[in-house]
Amino acid sequence: MPSAVSRKDFLRFGGVGLTGVALLGAAGCGIRLGGNSDVVKFLTGIEETTIQERAVTEIQVNRFEEQHPKYTLEREAIDPDEMSKIIPSRLRSDEFPDVFSFDTGPGFGGVLADTGLVHPLEKTYKEKGWDIYEWAKQRATYNGTVYGVPDQVEEIIVFYNKDLMPEVPRTVEELRRVAEEHKLRGTIPLAFGNREQWPAGHLFSIGASNLLSRQGLDDILYGNGRWDVPEVIRAIDLFFRDFVESGYYPRNVNAVTYDEANTLFYSGEAAMLPTGTWLVSEIVQAVQDFEVGIFPFPSIDGSGVSPAAGLGAGLFVAKEASNLQGAIEFIDYLLQDNTARLIIEKLNVIPAQPVNPKGLDVPELFKEVLEDLSASPEAKTFGYNIDVLAPQNFNEVMFTGFQEVLDGTRSPAGQAAALQDAWATAKKQGKIATQS
Repeated sequence: MPSAVSRKDFLRFGGVGLTGVALLGAAGCGIRLGGNSDVVKFLTGIEETTIQERAVTEIQVNRFEEQHPKYTLEREAIDPDEMSKIIPSRLRSDEFPDVFSFDTGPGFGGVLADTGLVHPLEKTYKEKGWDIYEWAKQRATYNGTVYGVPDQVEEIIVFYNKDLMPEVPRTVEELRRVAEEHKLRGTIPLAFGNREQWPAGHLFSIGASNLLSRQGLDDILYGNGRWDVPEVIRAIDLFFRDFVESGYYPRNVNAVTYDEANTLFYSGEAAMLPTGTWLVSEIVQAVQDFEVGIFPFPSIDGSGVSPAAGLGAGLFVAKEASNLQGAIEFIDYLLQDNTARLIIEKLNVIPAQPVNPKGLDVPELFKEVLEDLSASPEAKTFGYNIDVLAPQNFNEVMFTGFQEVLDGTRSPAGQAAALQDAWATAKKQGKIATQS
């Protein structure tokens, strides 16, 4: 969610400085410095939990080095919230990584490509036969050239407590009935917090995707469509006025953090949690007292259901990489089928490439997610995580504006008009990356 760096990377982890985290990466993650091997420097974000951090280090460092003894991988893990600031400056410094993880959105990876900070991978894809889903590959393609390797597919869905909800709603009207029942029991219907502002972008992506459909969003993102249309106003009204006045969110929602909202669901105080599939591993670890299920946000006023979906971060190679071959070998290792299967099992993420699910040892919740997203990876029915496709000025208006709608100081129509103004400004300045 949220994202923005990617929805996964938007989240969590405050207060850890770059130096401290880098030292943890070097001293506590099994990284070997020195020796006679070629060093490959990898810069990435810290995982969501310590268990995941240990698992990813075992896969990315120890196992890679065992299979590629000529290389030593120096894995530096930093606060994900700092990635968007640190990566560009590091790539311009004398301390640049060889390979790094970064959001594939046009406002992130696309900017690095435009400024000549990343190495093109068009030739490498062909030489290595990397079988990334074509639609995912296009998200890491800028001005006709592939620069990134998407690493996972994500979807914004609704997690729900099966003990509290024996059936899932198929329409907003059914969701209202369920929500009113939970209010009578003293249960919060929807765990949502917007203190950081970006979580509202997830809900907007859900509403806009359902009401506009993929085609309607394509008309805006890639054509001449507008944001100040009735469908967008309806989405804003539903999630940021109606549900607040109906009491479906925690009180003082703008003061509730993303993590606090998640905890309300984990503890059974909230029945549903609208967020992204990146949270599956954390949910599996945190929830022990009830069974969790998933469903796409239901039809709104007879609309179709187009779950907001997109990519997590991607892997990029620095233009000035000291070990270009080692960086490519590392990415190739991660894309091997046996490595991809191990990543699925240990981290519960859905790779952006075909993987045979037979025999995978994963939690039941993740099986639901895997089946939901993998059944039709090329489907045109999915919507978008809007923030990673939008320019910075639009996202700023989106995040601050939704907070104002939530607290009643801005109308849904006023917010839709502000979004359109920001979009038109960015378009006039040539900053709409989807139209470049």
